[in-house]
Amino acid sequence: MTRGTRIGLTVVALVMVSLIGIGFVARRARQPGPGSVLEVVLDGDISEQSGPDPVAEVFGSKPLTVRDYVEAILRAAEDKRINGLLLTVKTPSAAGVAKIQELREAIRRFRESGKWTVAWTETAGEFGPGTGVYYLATACETIWIAPPGDVNLTGLRSEVTFIRGSLDKLKVKPDFDQIGKYKNAMNFYTNKSMTEAHREAMEAILDSLYRQIRQGIAEGRGMTDDEVAVAIDKGPYLGSQALEAKLVDRLGYRDELEDWLKEKNGGRLPFIKTRRYLKGGRYWSRGARMALIYGVGGVHRGESRHDPLTGSESMGSDTVAAAIRQAREDDSIKAIVFRVDSPGGSYVASDIIWREVSLTKGKKPIVVSMSDVAGSGGYFVAMAADRIIAEPGTITASIGVLAGKLVTRELWELIGVTSDAVQRGRHATFFSSEQMYTDEERSIFRSWLERIYKDFVGKVAQGRGKSFDDIHTIAQGRIWSGEDALRLGLVDEVGGLATAVQRAGELAGLDPKLGVKLVEIPAPKTLLQEFLTRDDKVGETIVALRNRLRLLIEEGRLTAEPEQVLEMPYVPRVW
Repeated sequence: MTRGTRIGLTVVALVMVSLIGIGFVARRARQPGPGSVLEVVLDGDISEQSGPDPVAEVFGSKPLTVRDYVEAILRAAEDKRINGLLLTVKTPSAAGVAKIQELREAIRRFRESGKWTVAWTETAGEFGPGTGVYYLATACETIWIAPPGDVNLTGLRSEVTFIRGSLDKLKVKPDFDQIGKYKNAMNFYTNKSMTEAHREAMEAILDSLYRQIRQGIAEGRGMTDDEVAVAIDKGPYLGSQALEAKLVDRLGYRDELEDWLKEKNGGRLPFIKTRRYLKGGRYWSRGARMALIYGVGGVHRGESRHDPLTGSESMGSDTVAAAIRQAREDDSIKAIVFRVDSPGGSYVASDIIWREVSLTKGKKPIVVSMSDVAGSGGYFVAMAADRIIAEPGTITASIGVLAGKLVTRELWELIGVTSDAVQRGRHATFFSSEQMYTDEERSIFRSWLERIYKDFVGKVAQGRGKSFDDIHTIAQGRIWSGEDALRLGLVDEVGGLATAVQRAGELAGLDPKLGVKLVEIPAPKTLLQEFLTRDDKVGETIVALRNRLRLLIEEGRLTAEPEQVLEMPYVPRVW
């Protein structure tokens, strides 16, 4: 070995030791000291998945996910260095009841460890609804709000918009059909108000969610259900009125809260926030390897996508099917948790994913964890799993089919745009926006929808161990809450991601004392990988924008996706 080689190897070794030392010091710096307080700050959306964003990654501003919050709280519950939890709710966007329940459950487990919990918000609604914020806050034993704040506890209301009147004025004719009298997503185009079946389903959903929220508040505040119902009907409340009604425990500014917490915490108040705390370790980070696969957003064929224009996620059948297949064939993966938050979409794409779930069942445990919404195609992809876990407030089922088109010929003629065409084939206008379905085409269209509906119901029956008629009775496009879906046998248990991980481990015969390591498949790209493909991302953004503009100009629509046959109707969301 030459002298130069020895020097080079020495330099490399010194650099490696230095990097290891820096990493060790940085990791130690992220660790909480004795008597620390975990502060969970909710400000903005509560995401299931955070899309690729290198800039946000660099500056530490990448949105935290439901899993992030849950893992931080569960880990802190077992962390002897953490004395308590401060839940700070700032300005969250609308969220489903299920996500709120997921956070409430994690906080409940934290409280069971014997540690204190305090919720703090400047206001539970500022001239706007505050029911969701307050429902979440009642998971904590003590609630503080700022003196100028309000508690806008007013209950739930689900408002549904219809554009049929506008379409009539624009001479646009909706031509749709459905299988299942409750399959009402198309009513947005075809009606001016709720049908009787639509109203029946919405009333049932609101009754279920309202009951769950009342019960949660009653449990948290030591009230009866009737007392909570009366309190809601008397809302909204000024802060002083909420204090008098014992809906909150203290009025005070942030500095006053911190002085109070410092005294409660033994004279010290070393806060550690969620993001920093997670850098020191995660709850599901050691033990047997378990796959976590996400199915988020509308279901479509091809690769899953992160929309650079809206920030939304979508569930591509190629991506999700490949992930399930990879997890099934990987001997190091002992079980699979499939996390679904989807209103459905493409029948073909849903069936492709269903097939992979079916092939996995019996070879390796696969458990579905439903988030806010898992309906229509979102239920289709889940129904073959070994177990289905949903929160009581999850919106699910919607086992039905719809499709159709908007005929826009008269609209274009109204503004002076005309068209002409030649065709070959009697049904060449089947998918044209220029012409309504003929009687013959409508018969074909109807038989097509009936075939999909029978397949959907049959596969639900197969997956749930019931007869076709059993499922048909509760299907017909109707949405159900997770609470009702459990009663009807459409799901197996109520709970969140933690429950799903636990059940998957039990099915795999894993020792719960040895822990679980959740492995996300496909693995999120590293920061370096994102930078290396950044040019492609910029190109994708430009292409997406160009395609949107072309569709708007040429076809009068903003999305490239056709009308999907397995779509959910409007569902209520709260804060």
